[in-house]
Amino acid sequence: MWMVGRRQALILGISMVALYPLSAGLADGGLESNRAANSFEECVAESGRILKMYPPKCVTKGGRVFIETPKTSKVACKNLCGDGQCQEIVCMAVGCPCAENHATCPKDCAE
Repeated sequence: MWMVGRRQALILGISMVALYPLSAGLADGGLESNRAANSFEECVAESGRILKMYPPKCVTKGGRVFIETPKTSKVACKNLCGDGQCQEIVCMAVGCPCAENHATCPKDCAE
């Protein structure tokens, strides 16, 4: 009976030593969390806190802040240069004509 208990204790001890690094990594949020995020996307992937603002920001557990950069720059105005009308005063909504002057559209805006 004593030998069985000693064998079980030995197996348990070896198991604990072998699994300790794994348990230490999981205790602080997972093995990947030991690697610092270096971008907005990595911060999001590591379950960083996302601040709902424009542009969106992600804060890591360590307090580092990353700002999302737009993938493409969309032009919100319509380029109507060449339509025969100088669009000097325009609205600022999406789809309005782009503002024109002699430098940006000499065809329509003669001095």
